[in-house]
Amino acid sequence: MRTEGWVVLGLTLLIGPAMIAGAVALSRKESRVRRIQLPARLVEKTHVISGYMLTVEFPGPDNEPRRTVLFSAIRRGIGATPEFQGWVWVNRDDPSDVIVRPRARSFWPVFLTIAGSVVLVAGFITTAVILGLGALDDLPTQS
Repeated sequence: MRTEGWVVLGLTLLIGPAMIAGAVALSRKESRVRRIQLPARLVEKTHVISGYMLTVEFPGPDNEPRRTVLFSAIRRGIGATPEFQGWVWVNRDDPSDVIVRPRARSFWPVFLTIAGSVVLVAGFITTAVILGLGALDDLPTQS
């Protein structure tokens, strides 16, 4: 019996579900944040490699104008929303936590879910191949 297959299977069963559990935890944490929608004015827009750095001004808790710099990814395709629509969503408990879309922090949960699934599938396939090759090696040979 080959040990490598069981090691790969063990690592797969540790890493894959841990990545998926992390994705669920990140997603739940972000969905629990209470945000309020505020009108904002675009002050400056600077192009960076994968999106824009936006300087926006919006009313703070004391109704004084507040400025912050945000990253907004370039979104293309059917159903993609523009980078900035004149609104920001501010964390009610932490006014320094500002995003440009209500679900803007979904990259890591989605990435970890896909990566965890890929790890599981690749690990199961690798385990099957290793254990299958081990079974072929254990077959009696004809003399």
